[in-house]
Amino acid sequence: MESAIEAIRAADRVIAHAQAARQMALASASQVAWAQHERQVAAGGSSRAWAHRAIAEEIAAATHTPGRSVERQMNDATNLVSRFPVVRDRLAEGTVSLPHARTIVLCGDRIDDDETRSVFEVRVLARLDRVPMTAAALAEVARKIAQELDPVSISDRHKAARRRRRVGFRPGEDAMGALNGELPNVLGVGMMDRIDQMAKTVLAARAAARRAGDPIALADDRTLDEIRADIFTDLTLTGTPTGHDHLYGATFNCADAKAGDVGLGATGTSGADADVKAGDVGLGVMGVDGDAGASVDAGARADARPSPGAAAGSGSDATSATGSGAAFRSRKSPAVGLGAIRGSVHITIPATALADPTHRTEGATLAGAGPIPIIDAKQIAADATIWNRAFTDAHTGVLLTVDQRFPTTAQRRFLKARDERCRFPGCRQAIRKHYVDIDHTHPHSRGGPTNVANLEYLCETHHMLEQMTEWTVTQGPGGVLEWTSPNGRVYTDTPPPVARFTPDDDEPPPF
Repeated sequence: MESAIEAIRAADRVIAHAQAARQMALASASQVAWAQHERQVAAGGSSRAWAHRAIAEEIAAATHTPGRSVERQMNDATNLVSRFPVVRDRLAEGTVSLPHARTIVLCGDRIDDDETRSVFEVRVLARLDRVPMTAAALAEVARKIAQELDPVSISDRHKAARRRRRVGFRPGEDAMGALNGELPNVLGVGMMDRIDQMAKTVLAARAAARRAGDPIALADDRTLDEIRADIFTDLTLTGTPTGHDHLYGATFNCADAKAGDVGLGATGTSGADADVKAGDVGLGVMGVDGDAGASVDAGARADARPSPGAAAGSGSDATSATGSGAAFRSRKSPAVGLGAIRGSVHITIPATALADPTHRTEGATLAGAGPIPIIDAKQIAADATIWNRAFTDAHTGVLLTVDQRFPTTAQRRFLKARDERCRFPGCRQAIRKHYVDIDHTHPHSRGGPTNVANLEYLCETHHMLEQMTEWTVTQGPGGVLEWTSPNGRVYTDTPPPVARFTPDDDEPPPF
């Protein structure tokens, strides 16, 4: 097995070297196009775009590749070769893969100053050398470093990017298609979380109905993905929208208009009901303050305020039934059933930013998606329903060992804050109910204690991998895990280097 692994790694280095050569050739082709353009301009010829396209089409014909794809490849290669020389050289050495190189270029492309961009390259590559990670994991690290170095704040960039909000539909094969939306990460994550919670609720209810012999439940064979799609359809077709901006509510909306006038839904709402704050979207948030901080949960609580226009929804297949489509419920009239479920997001906020209303230098971080404007995080935090304080200081009690198998609420809160995701090397599965388990590093059945120094979150797949195969794991100080493969290779997984604060539905607010 060792020889097979080494052969794969050696092949990867050869591939990276070859890909670097291809990037250099594509960049050289772009230079040829530019030179041809200059000659054509001197002779009163065509634009640079046509010169570039002519070269791209020639390469496309020779490589049996679409011309538009080659044009994009030429642009990307020119960017890598001319603006990211350190990454280019590492790719040529075979020590960085092309996906990693593209990730670094994509995240650092917005840095215009050459010297600052060089610092960005060095810092990101140093982090990658120190902690090997997938390209997806590297993207989160690179975005944070780019944000620290970029003189333009995330808030200013996001303000401009928000103007690109859109929804589009692309028809596909077999009478199916894809509905896509470009919107703020914090809303997209919250929407997906809410749909996911609703779908799992339908799945659990169906399982219970099947046990009771319900014929409709027994005949319903939809997968979780299908139910998610039906929930999404339910919410879109039978909800009651107002057209307001969910993060910045001071926008015109159609709450006072009749449904027939604007075509937004089957029921109208009052102006008072349409007065929406950011927290009404149902988004949770986490704060950070070195040793201690607080978290809020505006998420899935039965008594929480529903987001505007949230339909109860049945998760029914909209091609054969319309779904329940509950009417609008104001903040004074809580939704029931699926409508009571609220999306949840995890956001890390520097405590200095929470304390200083004029704070602009540090952004908040949306777990799994990267930086977001601090103003968005503050708005969500200001209207959240629950704050929970969590400390890394051992004297707070969070780190106490308990003589039981199952961790306490405080320990679960700490582990969510520390781990944030499955702790198997390279896995990016976020901590979400039904997706991850708390595992004893040293098994409880063999005397392993139930304390945070012997616990970690694992997704179901890697939890089973640890239990059913010869993969083993040990935990060192600070929650650092060392995984040993069946072949004897050791892989280190380090938790995020900050304290975080996680939502907890089981305890009342501490203040």
